[in-house]
Amino acid sequence: MSSSSLASKRESFSPMKSKRLDEKTTLQALNNRLEMYVLRVKEVEDSKEIAEKELESIRDRMQLDLTMTKTRLSKELEEVRKKYEEEREAKIRVQNLEKEQYNELVQLREQVKELNNTKTYLETVQSDLAKEKESCKAAKEALASNATALQSERRKLSDMEKEYRKTLASLHDATSELEQLKQKTSEFSMTRDSEMTALRKEMNAKHSEALAAWRRESEERQQVVENEVRSHFEGVVEGLRSQLEEATKETTALRTDYERTANDYDESLKLRQSLTEKLAVVESQYRADRKKFQEDRRVYESNIEAARKARKEKDLEFNDLMDIKIALDAEISAYRSILDREETRFGVEPKASTQKKRKSTPQSSRAQKRRKTHASGDFRIRQLNLDEGRIILENTGATPLPLNGWQITSKSSNHVFSFPDDYVIQPGGKVSVLSGKNPTVPEGEQDLMDFYAVKKAIWNPKGDVALVKNAEGEVVCSHAEGLNEDEYDDEQEKEGNNEGCGIM
Repeated sequence: MSSSSLASKRESFSPMKSKRLDEKTTLQALNNRLEMYVLRVKEVEDSKEIAEKELESIRDRMQLDLTMTKTRLSKELEEVRKKYEEEREAKIRVQNLEKEQYNELVQLREQVKELNNTKTYLETVQSDLAKEKESCKAAKEALASNATALQSERRKLSDMEKEYRKTLASLHDATSELEQLKQKTSEFSMTRDSEMTALRKEMNAKHSEALAAWRRESEERQQVVENEVRSHFEGVVEGLRSQLEEATKETTALRTDYERTANDYDESLKLRQSLTEKLAVVESQYRADRKKFQEDRRVYESNIEAARKARKEKDLEFNDLMDIKIALDAEISAYRSILDREETRFGVEPKASTQKKRKSTPQSSRAQKRRKTHASGDFRIRQLNLDEGRIILENTGATPLPLNGWQITSKSSNHVFSFPDDYVIQPGGKVSVLSGKNPTVPEGEQDLMDFYAVKKAIWNPKGDVALVKNAEGEVVCSHAEGLNEDEYDDEQEKEGNNEGCGIM
């Protein structure tokens, strides 16, 4: 409809009608602003949800990275601890080996000391033998060389002790024999010099041969023992050296891994710091948006409150004007009846325009309240009971109709009822929606139709318009109940012309 036709139509209306049209235009503008504000609030909430989801995902990723880093560092630390324990155990073993070597060295020193004591004792015995008899000089020199050889045998305690015992036994035998010989020589010194000389020569030869054989055997055994000990300790030292090199290599590798781990940890700290900064920026932006939203909401609420006050004042003014109009209509009706009686009494015929005007004048103080329904398809509103808060809808088509996303809206209160997503109304089927504090299903109608209950009042008992919208938001059918005829016409001008069905 063009603006010129609207202007001409508005000029043709009464001042009260024009005033009501202006109020409706103002309310429509406020409604449009409210819808824009709701859309903006929804956009802010959507952006808020997106930001919260991003923050949550960032927190989850940070927590996962921290958990993985802690797990990896704990594993590496455990491996380092195990390797350190193994290295410490190896060092303890080395220390134990060193202690054993030290103990062996102490024992060898004690053995050397004993050998030195033995040497001293042997030298004392030699000096005694030399004093006693010059023939024992060779034996003393052999014993001195034997003591020198025994001193060189440091690492063979058991064999040396055995040899030492044998030497002591031989010395004891020699001493006893020498004492016997001394006695014999003292007894037969005068008579058997020749025999003594021969015997001395034989004993010296035998003793020298025994000493030479014992020296050879001692040197050979000493050399074998020394070679065995040297080879054994060289192998031990070589093994310890290889273990030390391996431990050094492992320590170097562990140090490298530790440095790499420290670098990874520093990088994770930097990443965490950057994510924390981003989170702070997002939170500050969210606070600013929330503050702006709250301010806009306060402004909107103040505007709504002012609009409510203005509407209340307009309603009071409208009621006052309607009271005046009712009184004027009563006076006009009284004057018209007086004029009709006077015209009849004087025989004056009224003009046709006057009769037509009188016939079009309403008899009551308000236009007759009517009920009208409109539908553009097979889905229709059969009944709207404002007192009981009940609406009945029917599928007059021949196919089932799914009501996924369909809504029933009250024009006056803007309350909305949405059908369940899985609800399908069958051909010829009916569905009833009950509203109010205690909605109850009428007896005997449970098997006739489907019922849905809403525990709040949807409809205005004084008069309301029910709109049924499909999933695309298009009005499929409407029903007006309890409105004046002119108010319904205004609603029809606002909603547009739809295909009509009959009056209920």
